[in-house]
Amino acid sequence: MNICVAYQHIGYKKHPNIKNKLIIDENVANIVREIFDMYANEHGTVEIVNYLNKNKYLSPAGYRKTGMVQDKKKTNYNWNEVTLCNMLKNEVYIGNTIQNKKTSISYKVKKIKTIEKENQIKVNNTHEPIIDKDIFEKVNKILEKRGTNTKFKYDYLLRNMLYCYHCKRKLQIVLKKNSKANAKSHPYITCVGHKKRGCPPLNINYEKFEKYILYIVRTIIQNYANKSIMYSIYKNNKIKNNSKQEFLNKKIMQINKIIYEINNNIDKIYMDKLKGIILEEDYIRYSQKIISERTNLIKQKKELKQKLIQIENNNIKNKTKEEFDKLIKDFLKLEKIEKIYLYRLINKIEIDKNKKIYIYFNCSDYKIKDLLNFDK
Repeated sequence: MNICVAYQHIGYKKHPNIKNKLIIDENVANIVREIFDMYANEHGTVEIVNYLNKNKYLSPAGYRKTGMVQDKKKTNYNWNEVTLCNMLKNEVYIGNTIQNKKTSISYKVKKIKTIEKENQIKVNNTHEPIIDKDIFEKVNKILEKRGTNTKFKYDYLLRNMLYCYHCKRKLQIVLKKNSKANAKSHPYITCVGHKKRGCPPLNINYEKFEKYILYIVRTIIQNYANKSIMYSIYKNNKIKNNSKQEFLNKKIMQINKIIYEINNNIDKIYMDKLKGIILEEDYIRYSQKIISERTNLIKQKKELKQKLIQIENNNIKNKTKEEFDKLIKDFLKLEKIEKIYLYRLINKIEIDKNKKIYIYFNCSDYKIKDLLNFDK
């Protein structure tokens, strides 16, 4: 089949020698990865668009026309939600090409109509993907769940960052009010369904907690203004991640080898059955046993690959020295903390039954724990 690329998508460019072949445009590929990563971590489209425009990133049309990724004097070529949503749904970023998306009503009428999805033509693996399929599927599940409503009624700064220390599930922020007439509702942090899971109850005033966390984070960042400590941790973590990757890859190779041998054994005993060397019931009993073993190995392999993807995603998230310098500098300058910066610094916050706080930073496996306690 002749694959025709109608136009280049941001993150890709046309191959200089091969017609209708896309190759990754490294100038903007990281922006695409960051957009998908942010949405997968439950940043809304409005928030992402504001982040892109505030940091003067040119829209896909602007990049195509000017060749510029960022422009501090930018007055147009702004990102919008429609462009962003179309990107998040586009399978081009996982290496697939979709054709026959639109057609004209007739040769007399210039109006274009969209063709139903089932009648479109999809060709898999036509070019190198920018986005991992698991992340793409996660993003599109979130899109499907939210529908067109990408805004939240109460978009709390720490939403989706708070976890129960005991059951490791996300903590919820719910509105509560006291028994007084016309009393104003206030948000509280709670572990919904804690009784079923055997967790202790949790009831923390969110507004006070947020102020406390921001004070603690600022203090920690200021205390580590001498970033040599952070850099050494980052470097050690990178080495550790590389060794983990090497170990996981070796383990996957070993499993592949065993699966290959199992498949050969299945073929051999099947041939023995056909030749009458072994009985039908013996073939069924033995084949069921090794097929069960193969199923377990495939499951193990999938789990190892997921761990590998997680390490790779963490490596992408980790900042270079210059990026981390800028991130800390920008964070300390902010009068009002923005969610984007907070999410880049912090991976998650856990709270235990005694209201002890565990803060996990994105820069490494480094965590602040056993030294913070929030009193109601």
